[in-house]
Amino acid sequence: MESVQPVTPPAGRPVPAAFLFRHRRFLLRAGVLFFLFFGLGYSLYLGDELRYPDEGQYYRIAVHLAAGDGYTLDGVTPTAIRPPGYPLFLALFVRLGAPIVVLRYLNFIMLALAPLLIRGILRSEKAEQGAGLSAVLLVFYAVLFYTAGTLYPQILVSLLLLLLLRLAVAARFTWLHAIGFGLLSGAMVLVHPTTIFLPPLVMIWMILPNQWHILRKGIVSALVAAACLLAWSWRNYTVFHYFVPVSTHGCDTFYMGNNPETGQKPWYESVHDDVYRQALLLPEAEQNRYFMRRVLTFWKQQPAAALRLYLEKLVGYFNFRNDFYVASEFGFLQAAVMFLTYYPLLLCLLFRLLAVRHYPLTRLEILLASIYLASALFHALFLPRIRFRLPYDVILIIHIGLMLTRVADNRAPVTVSPAGDRQQ
Repeated sequence: MESVQPVTPPAGRPVPAAFLFRHRRFLLRAGVLFFLFFGLGYSLYLGDELRYPDEGQYYRIAVHLAAGDGYTLDGVTPTAIRPPGYPLFLALFVRLGAPIVVLRYLNFIMLALAPLLIRGILRSEKAEQGAGLSAVLLVFYAVLFYTAGTLYPQILVSLLLLLLLRLAVAARFTWLHAIGFGLLSGAMVLVHPTTIFLPPLVMIWMILPNQWHILRKGIVSALVAAACLLAWSWRNYTVFHYFVPVSTHGCDTFYMGNNPETGQKPWYESVHDDVYRQALLLPEAEQNRYFMRRVLTFWKQQPAAALRLYLEKLVGYFNFRNDFYVASEFGFLQAAVMFLTYYPLLLCLLFRLLAVRHYPLTRLEILLASIYLASALFHALFLPRIRFRLPYDVILIIHIGLMLTRVADNRAPVTVSPAGDRQQ
């Protein structure tokens, strides 16, 4: 861990802010050690049990990949039911003999890297002092720790997002950075396809308003990312003789969030309706098209209902609880903890946006707010879930670390452009 020069807070700063600034190095290290130590204990406690159906699918695919059977659930029949990024990541360690406990612990190792990456991002805005608070918030945002205890891809997505942002705010965006940006973008979409809006949004922020020389490097990044996606799409085409961009498991979620009965019953009950049962009779590669046609028919025949449903899902994106297929996944205690830890993060962003007339947003704040709001608008097209939102909640935590520095300094906003000092 690189050394951090101590900063003595100026007189007049609030005592809590002064404490957080003075002890930020300790808080940062404590956050890292918390995830490494307690994450190991929690992984050992959970053992080799896989509690949720999705985990089992990710793990079985990873095991068959490691055994050389290909991308399959049963060792025989090729599939694309899950995006390939996370199973491929797991397969690397399964090949080395890693049991489920170790695979689970990998999530906590990635979480331990988050405070360090956030510090680097804040440093670009001369707000490194807020890194201690961000580390504390990562620890107390318990749903991150809970999710890290599952074989779900959200923690990996969070790490890839932080790495992408770290490249984006670098003082000098080189050609090597451009290639890395493209690789991270491609990997992120292959892990979780709903992140597809993120790389273009970040690249636009890097270019505007007057950094057009980055456009050439942005094109390189786009080509690298496209190559990653096309390689997997070609595999799917050779297997299914259909164009399947990433996964055959996507439009079913799209259908669950866009049908006449959405919102009238728990989402998972859609698997019992006639449309879903009819889709399961089709070959895997044709199911996406079938679900897509049903959604487009719903939109065309009931546009007012579809728009109303979209707005309801947009509000629901900011909910502290969802309906869950496994009832034990979200009880009263989990809901209470989620309520008490999520809404303060969201309110901080809301208050900051309301104060924009008096304290204009810095470039980094514009990026963070844009990512979070765009994630809500995009995911409302599908089926908003807390699990899908988690990587973007980390964005809120970065923002609060930045906001603390701004408030504590009690100064007029100084726009420090991460792109301003870039060199071609």
